[in-house]
Amino acid sequence: MGALALTMTSCETENVSETNATARQASMSTAVAAAPIDNLTPCAHSELLAGQRYDAGDIKVYFDQDNLYVEYQASINWHLRKTHLYVGDQRLIPLTRLGNPNVEFFPIQQTLSEGTQSVIYTFPKTNLRKCFIISAYAEVYKTDSSGEIVQVESAWSTGERFNEDSWGMYFDVCQSDCSN
Repeated sequence: MGALALTMTSCETENVSETNATARQASMSTAVAAAPIDNLTPCAHSELLAGQRYDAGDIKVYFDQDNLYVEYQASINWHLRKTHLYVGDQRLIPLTRLGNPNVEFFPIQQTLSEGTQSVIYTFPKTNLRKCFIISAYAEVYKTDSSGEIVQVESAWSTGERFNEDSWGMYFDVCQSDCSN
């Protein structure tokens, strides 16, 4: 029994270490500094689905010669308040005991206290496998014409569900599918 517990602890430590390494390799930029993607075409796209039914924006994936860029882009009247992003091997994504994604342990997290329409995360391609998953979560809010907050929701990138009991999702990306 003790050996089994040690093995489980070892696996968790390895996952956290690799996840932390991914986080250290990522850098963040906001829409203000979005110049790296201005001349790129998204090669993968996923809707940002709020409250399991509202189109709150998009997750767009871009590649250039050296980097992967993941952009959260909010729809009109929607704003990003917090982002949680995982890019990497599906087997290493932080999960709860029930197999649901645990966004609090996603390696990329950002709180946007003022809210924003767009955030871009940059990853060196050399740190990525040829194929990997992206799971993008956000806390979003919608404003009315006067700028008042009228709705607050959780949002996920659309794709494959982690399991039938969770609405957390991910989508696959292969570098070979993208030729920018």
